[in-house]
Amino acid sequence: MSRPTLRRRLTTLTAAAVAVAVVGVSVAAWLLLRFEMRDDARANLESHAAVYITRLDPIRLQSPPSWVRADVSTLFGEVTPSGHGHKPVFQTTSLPVTSSDVAVALGESGPQIRDIEVNRVHYLMLTAHTVRGDAVQLANDMSGMDSTLAHFAVLLGGADIVAIVIAAALGYALTVAGLRPVYRVAGAAAHVAATQDLGAAVPISAWETAEVASVAASMNHMLTALSLSRDAQRRLVEDASHELATPLTSLRTNVDLLLRAERNPQRQLDAEDRRRLLSDIEAQMGELDHLVEEVVDLARDPGNIGETVELDLAAVVRAAVTRARTRTPEVTFTLADEPVTVSGRRSGLERAVLNLLDNAAKWSPPDEPVTVEVSCRDGSAAVVVADRGPGVPESERELVFERFRRTADSRAQPGSGLGLAIVREVVMAHGGRAWLVPRAGGGTEAHIQLPTQRISVRPSEGDATHSE
Repeated sequence: MSRPTLRRRLTTLTAAAVAVAVVGVSVAAWLLLRFEMRDDARANLESHAAVYITRLDPIRLQSPPSWVRADVSTLFGEVTPSGHGHKPVFQTTSLPVTSSDVAVALGESGPQIRDIEVNRVHYLMLTAHTVRGDAVQLANDMSGMDSTLAHFAVLLGGADIVAIVIAAALGYALTVAGLRPVYRVAGAAAHVAATQDLGAAVPISAWETAEVASVAASMNHMLTALSLSRDAQRRLVEDASHELATPLTSLRTNVDLLLRAERNPQRQLDAEDRRRLLSDIEAQMGELDHLVEEVVDLARDPGNIGETVELDLAAVVRAAVTRARTRTPEVTFTLADEPVTVSGRRSGLERAVLNLLDNAAKWSPPDEPVTVEVSCRDGSAAVVVADRGPGVPESERELVFERFRRTADSRAQPGSGLGLAIVREVVMAHGGRAWLVPRAGGGTEAHIQLPTQRISVRPSEGDATHSE
């Protein structure tokens, strides 16, 4: 079964709302008319009964009184204290007598007014106590009122049906007109889905309603974000393929040389050349492995940190330093830290710090240590990684954080040009910033600044300054 369209649903809801309102008003009007007509009939009975209560006995009447209308049948009766009912001589029908009427005749109850049926005709009857010590009964024929109310109900029902049909038609027309901008947005979305044209923005007119304009603007923002993401992915693939080509070409050349030497015994390589080729292949494989690892990290979007937890940043940095010492045992790392709590993803922050350590180890002279400091400065968590390398020119300190961007001096060194890009993306995703400054006495300081959490770290994670 197909789902109901929004247009049909809105039309149905509009018609239902109008139906409830119209029917409610009609029922209220009918009840008000009935109340007024019955109130008039009751007042008429009470005014005429006053005469027979104090002066006249209706049983002694020889003919109907002058005020009795020919088109309205009026019946008279009398109830004795013993419970017997009497009627005038000119009247063929007696009015019913009940215990409540006898109670009125005995003076034990006040006037009673109720609906009765005599010969299948609806009457409104009043029973009132008289000065003679009995009760008089007067009943008015209500069939005329019933007929009026029935005709009025028919007219109201017909008017309600016409009003509901008109409301449904108007609701449908207004719904179609109101949803036209929505259909336009849906058409634009379908066009994007069919053509993959993320630049096809949804136009927003000046007369557009706020809700539709908001939906269109949100869709345009989504298309812009998707377009930027696709462009970034395309650039990543293009840059990665370009960067991968260099180590692959060098690796292929060295492997070809070894294979030719194996196939031609007369052109055998000496031990030194063979060792050098194998060392080059090993270095190229390491470079290629490192490049692939960083490309995969970027493809996973390091800026999307996912679920965060409270971390001791000092513990994260210590873990990164331990990994860096394993990877580059020839470099000395010194660490000074103090506990500081941040909110984030441990693996992402550890990778960012490790990239800074690898970068510093690559440029630091063999006899100079890489210093690492973790502290809380001005309400923020700070990580500083300092080396004694050649430094980064001022004009390139921001450019090195771009993907595959490498300085002129770094092109002779192994690396992918992605390490610092990953650092900045991870740090920015955690609400912080990363930058480079020259180190006093030569070298570079890489800074990371992150917002801290108010909750203190657990004692097991360290509660005092730690030095290594």
